[in-house]
Amino acid sequence: MIKMKRICHLIFRLLFLLDGGVWSLRNLSISVPRAVLSGEGQSAVLRCSYDLEGAALYSIRWYRAETEFYRYVPREMPPTMVFPLPGASVDLAQSDHQQVRIVNLNRRLSGDYQCEVSADAPLFHTDIKFAPLTVVDPPFRAPRLSVSQRSYARGDVIRANCSIDEAYPAPNITWILDDHKIAETVSWRSSDLDFKERGAFSQLELTILEAEHYKVGLTYTSSNLNRVYQDHYIYDREMEDDRDIVRYTMVPPASGQFTLGCVATIFDIYARKSEPTYIREDAPHPASVTGEDSSGTITNHNMMLTTVCACAILLHAL
Repeated sequence: MIKMKRICHLIFRLLFLLDGGVWSLRNLSISVPRAVLSGEGQSAVLRCSYDLEGAALYSIRWYRAETEFYRYVPREMPPTMVFPLPGASVDLAQSDHQQVRIVNLNRRLSGDYQCEVSADAPLFHTDIKFAPLTVVDPPFRAPRLSVSQRSYARGDVIRANCSIDEAYPAPNITWILDDHKIAETVSWRSSDLDFKERGAFSQLELTILEAEHYKVGLTYTSSNLNRVYQDHYIYDREMEDDRDIVRYTMVPPASGQFTLGCVATIFDIYARKSEPTYIREDAPHPASVTGEDSSGTITNHNMMLTTVCACAILLHAL
């Protein structure tokens, strides 16, 4: 129905232009939030702007997909009309010829929202614009992080898992190393709006380099990754069995300690961090400055050196 109306409008415009007419409806644009949270008290304000070039307004119509839910006709009394929108309601007190406010949305109201503007007689010029809106059901809990070990020696590989409860849409996962983003796994998004909640999961392999002169780099292999936060990275095509593992290499910090965490995000309206995990270097065992080893005995080498020095002093005295 909507597609047929658009085709008719385009044909009518072409004929009118060929006849030398001047349009009375121009610069139609729509402003719809990309995402809003679901639940009671949550709302979305959808706006439509246009230029009628002095012509009178005939009607404003709002659609979710192809179903009309709000209409504004200034010549009628009252000028506003609301149609059922299952799972939400229109706030008439804050809706008019420029905007409509929807409250108490649920995720099944995600989809394309359309604004149709029509000028008044005699030409009834009409145009339609649309934009997507996602109603977000966030995860109930914070991300859960587990690591294979909480202490390391240089050359170790630390493995970590980050898991997120089900949500709509599935969250993205960002890995955080000492408050710095190192990589992000982007979750698969359904194209047919099945409204199904999905969890998210990401694996990290963190390699601790043995010496600082090695070059720090990032290696990841994942069909779901499309963002990295380093200037240099390698896509390893040979490791087909590990395509969902993020790999990162780092120089151990001077303090010997760092923190690892992950963050779940959904668009720009939801972000929640895991509890950070502190990872420390194993305590080194340096030799004693007194020449004693870990058992407290003097080494043979130091004993010989002491004997030689004593003999030299005696010979000098004679």
